[in-house]
Amino acid sequence: RQRQMCKETVNKPDIRFFEKCFSEIDDIKKEETIIIGDSLSSDIQGGINAGIRTCWYNPKKTGYPKSMNIDYVIHSLDEIEEVIQR
Repeated sequence: RQRQMCKETVNKPDIRFFEKCFSEIDDIKKEETIIIGDSLSSDIQGGINAGIRTCWYNPKKTGYPKSMNIDYVIHSLDEIEEVIQR
């Protein structure tokens, strides 16, 4: 699997951050993209805003608003491979 990053002057969760990334990275498809992050307010909300799958890295196992509709929650980085293969 290919992993790429995008550098943009607009910050997450602004949808323009993701739109810029999708326009700059060749052969990227929203339906094949997942954002994995530790910040509910920028990473996860940004992914939701952009319409991509989300995976929240939550090592402290803290609660979160169920209304966020996070696709995956992991507590260890060892779980990432399993998530991206789904």
